[in-house]
Amino acid sequence: MREKLRKYAANFTVEDKVVLTRFTVGFLYGLTVFIASFYVNPVDLSPFAWAMSIMVYYFTTLYVSLKYKPSSKVIVYLRGLATFYGTWLLTAILLNEFSLTIGIKH
Repeated sequence: MREKLRKYAANFTVEDKVVLTRFTVGFLYGLTVFIASFYVNPVDLSPFAWAMSIMVYYFTTLYVSLKYKPSSKVIVYLRGLATFYGTWLLTAILLNEFSLTIGIKH
């Protein structure tokens, strides 16, 4: 199974790798925000989460630039922007709703 995934991933273009990287980081960031919401009031957490998301996104631009060496600044700065923000928001929101439904959170 792992070998099959490696073969499939070998055919990815630079743009595919950038989007996959930003999806992964967005998911991890959304999970982190969700876990933080257990310890911090969500109203207080929201401004911090949004500000940190900008820093995390710019960290991914540095990572993408160094790792994949894309030929265009559009790929570095814009490719995967909606993927990153959509993924972290949906992850945090869906996990929050799920935890409310099963009674973990009040």
